[in-house]
Amino acid sequence: MATRRRQAAHDSGEDLWNRVEAAGEPGLATDEAMGSNTRGQFEYGKGWIKDKKCKAEKKCWVYHHGMYSVTVDPDKSTMYASERMRSLYRQARRIYDCSIAPLPPAAQKLPTVKLLRSQCESIFAAMSVLEAAGFSAETAVKKETSAKKRASTSAVKTRTR
Repeated sequence: MATRRRQAAHDSGEDLWNRVEAAGEPGLATDEAMGSNTRGQFEYGKGWIKDKKCKAEKKCWVYHHGMYSVTVDPDKSTMYASERMRSLYRQARRIYDCSIAPLPPAAQKLPTVKLLRSQCESIFAAMSVLEAAGFSAETAVKKETSAKKRASTSAVKTRTR
């Protein structure tokens, strides 16, 4: 089996970006997007794209309905971001549930445990609106908008009495 030369993340990323961008809005499935890159080159390339290329090009890199695409479509971008936020929330919840919450009361008083518990709780609080909406940004916005309308209507009723 021939060994492949190690390719820089920049090279893999540029190759991947160019292939996916050329496909247009429909995007490419993983195998097509990967091209002749190895799985490792593909993963490193995606990381480079997310870290560098999107900022430079002012375009989004999303995985939407099984397809990678380069886009400025806010619907695709928010759906992707919401799904990634759900994943981060689950990771934080698992970290908390398996390594912080089960500690005995004496350990809960340690400064390091307090700090990590507080950080996890901050993540949960920051994501509470999305979590309550099933990690749908659209649903979260609708809920917040209707709650603000109810609050402003209540305020008007109170002032007119």
